[in-house]
Amino acid sequence: MSIQYVQPTTAPATGDPITQLPVDQHPPNNNEVQIIDTLFKQHRSTMDVIAEEAKDSLIVAILIIVLSFPQVDVLLARVLPITDTSPYIKVLIKGLIGAVLYWLIKHFYLSRKGS
Repeated sequence: MSIQYVQPTTAPATGDPITQLPVDQHPPNNNEVQIIDTLFKQHRSTMDVIAEEAKDSLIVAILIIVLSFPQVDVLLARVLPITDTSPYIKVLIKGLIGAVLYWLIKHFYLSRKGS
């Protein structure tokens, strides 16, 4: 059993042709520009997308490097002596510090920079 679609040959005219619509020669105001920008978002270039995505990776890489310094281990051992005896707790504390620092950098520093 085959299903066939038959397209109507004459479609009834609905609406006004574009050439007959009224045209306004005044430049748009700020509200109109904002509405247009919201409705029709500009497409970012590939390099802009890559740069935006690379920011997060760069932040994570810098945090990993900084938290891997031996000075951080010494500071943690001084503040929390248990990190000197248990490497698992040391890694857990560093992970928590890294997560908090990442969140602070991403949501406070970068959000102000984009505005």
